[in-house]
Amino acid sequence: MASMERCARLPGDCPVTWVVVAANALTFVVTFVSRAPVWTPLVFHTATLTAAPWSLFTYPLVAAGGILWVLLGGYMLWLFGGSLERGWGTRDYVVFLVLVSAATGLGLWMGAMVTGIGAALAGLASPLAAAVVAWSVINPRERLLLYFALPIEARWLGVGTLVLVFFSYDFPLGVFALAGPAFAWWYVRRGRYAMLRPARTYPVRARPLREGAGARLTLNPLALYRRWRLKRQFMRLMRGTDARNDVPGSGPH
Repeated sequence: MASMERCARLPGDCPVTWVVVAANALTFVVTFVSRAPVWTPLVFHTATLTAAPWSLFTYPLVAAGGILWVLLGGYMLWLFGGSLERGWGTRDYVVFLVLVSAATGLGLWMGAMVTGIGAALAGLASPLAAAVVAWSVINPRERLLLYFALPIEARWLGVGTLVLVFFSYDFPLGVFALAGPAFAWWYVRRGRYAMLRPARTYPVRARPLREGAGARLTLNPLALYRRWRLKRQFMRLMRGTDARNDVPGSGPH
């Protein structure tokens, strides 16, 4: 309980996301130092699901890939997953992570049964893909900076995420790997938001940071880009007002 309270004081007001990121950092360091697969019982594999059913829920906590992916994946989960956690609350966000992780694993397991092609899951890739898709469905018109330079609408980022998931596995196993993102789409469109906001027909934005946090320095490119757009719109409005005031005869009579 105390550790969760400490995580809640970390940037972003998303303690569960920080716990998942910290677990990946810890497992990466331990594996790197020990040079032994000490976390194998927590990794999901289609061939060992019946012997280790808990791996459906534990594999997102075990780091996979090199240090660059651990850092980038953790940062991306902090952006998108943290936004969902602030908007939904801790309990609903935990339920979301558990269900999308299990959906991806079960989808691959069914695919392995049909195709005979096995697959393993570890790390942040699967829950991150589901979080990006969910965030994109909630904010389809939100403009993001791809690679911190190219503006792109969130809906196309969601589509691109689905493409990446599909091509990350041997064909046709990628089709079954889409079970997690598909569940995330359903959860937003037909599940939680459909029950809580039945009358709303326009995109619902995730709840912002707690009061007083918005004025703090941030490394979130989504927030930086949003501030830049608002500032540009304000400057255009002010220039237009000055131009009208400079026209002869436009002043008060």
